[in-house]
Formats: sequence, C-alpha cells, structure tokens
Amino acid sequence: MSVLLVAGCSSDGGTSVPPEVSPSPSVAVPRTQAALKPATDCTRSTERLPTESETDGVQLTVRTDPSRTSLLMKNTGSLSVVVIPDPNFTTRLVAAPHANPKDPASRAALIAVNNSGAKVPDIPPYVPQTQVVTLPPKWALCALTDNVKESASVRYLQDRQSSAEYFVTKALADQLLTANSSARTQPTLVRCAKSTLGVLKTHPEMSDIELYVEILSPRSACRTGYKALLRGDANATEQLEATVIGRLGGAPRLLANSRLYSVTTRP
Repeated sequence: MSVLLVAGCSSDGGTSVPPEVSPSPSVAVPRTQAALKPATDCTRSTERLPTESETDGVQLTVRTDPSRTSLLMKNTGSLSVVVIPDPNFTTRLVAAPHANPKDPASRAALIAVNNSGAKVPDIPPYVPQTQVVTLPPKWALCALTDNVKESASVRYLQDRQSSAEYFVTKALADQLLTANSSARTQPTLVRCAKSTLGVLKTHPEMSDIELYVEILSPRSACRTGYKALLRGDANATEQLEATVIGRLGGAPRLLANSRLYSVTTRP
C-alpha cells in the first residue's frame, strides 16, 4: 500500500500535518584538478610577477602561467638588454610575436641589430648564438621549460652597444621607410648598425651626441648607404640627418654594461 505525504484528517478530527522532511545533506564531490602541463608558448602567461629592475635604465615586466614553466619578459625600460637561458639550460628562449611591436621600423631596426655581428661582452662562450637574444625597449621574449618541476628562468644584462645600435637604426628606419621598401632599406640599416659598433670601439670616450654625429658623418659607411637611398639628393640627406640627430639627442643616456642578473618564475 502506497503512502501519500499529503494533508488529510487526523483521527481526532484535526488537520494532520505531514512530517517535515529534512533535505538530504549535500555531498561534496572532490574535484580532480587536471595535471599541469608545461606551457608550449607564452600566450597564456598572464600572471604578473614583480617587475625586474636591478640596474639603471632597465625595467622588465614579467608574467607567467599557472604551471610556472613559461616566462614572458617585456622590456618596458629605456635601454636594451641581452637575455640568455639559466646556467643549467633548463629554459629555452623562443619568440613572443603576440607581445612584440608590429610597426615596420621597429622590426627593421631589430633585424639590423641582430645582423651587425656584434659580440656581447660577458656572455659565456658556451651559450649558442640562437639563445642570445637582444631585447630593445618595447620588445618581448618567451622562455619555456619542458618539465613542470622546473620553473622558467633566464639571465640578462644591460648592453650599451645594443642600445646605441637600436636607437640609431630605429631613428633612421622611421625616416627611410616612408619612401623605401623594407627590402631596399634593410642593407643600409645593417650597415649603420655596424658603423655604430665601429665608432663605439674606436671612440669609447665620446659623449652620446658626439657618437651619433660621428656615425652620420661624411666619413661613415652609414651615410653612404642612406644617401644612396635618397638618390644622392643633398637637401634630402641634410634634412634626414637633422631629423635623426634631433631624435637621437632625446634618446636615453647610454650606460656601461651591467653584470648578469637572474629572473625566475619561482615564488
């Protein structure tokens, strides 16, 4: 016989009230967290870590992902840095295209710096050149480990010659690319990056503005290159030089190289 829990009449003529039914206690089902996997890039590196600023002119914004196997480092300072992996090479350096400048002048300037043949002092000779990355202002890179037990870690130093090369080539690229293609402009920018290295080596005592004037002087291979792009037009050449020198006069002050510093995602 089925029993219906409904209101009815009691034996004493009163109204019966069905017994109160307590709700079943909720049972907490433990959630099984998916095992963390090593990051394959830095697109999900959104967790902000303390800003790195161990030396003058350097400010590096650092982010990671929940696994701590990625390190997205963006140069938000005023001078270039050179980045290499950690001493044990548990971390490798890869590009971070989503976090880098997209304008042609910035890209052309960095390509010129990377093709100047510069040898960065204080970088251990055993570090492969593919893992020595120049990071000018506004540029970023991605560092990855392949093991969740290893936190991403890199080393960096502030590099004077990389800063000077980038300032010169970026100021020139901003002007030259308005009337020339990247393909035509790139050899001249590489030549100017090499000229910058030469002047730094032969005139280490020069002030920043003297250095820039010497790089753009009639004796410089750099000037020969951009004058050819301007088809030998003397007025256009002088106007470009005045604009570039004006830009470089307001560039951040070049500083001596720093020592190597370490950055890690480890808490």
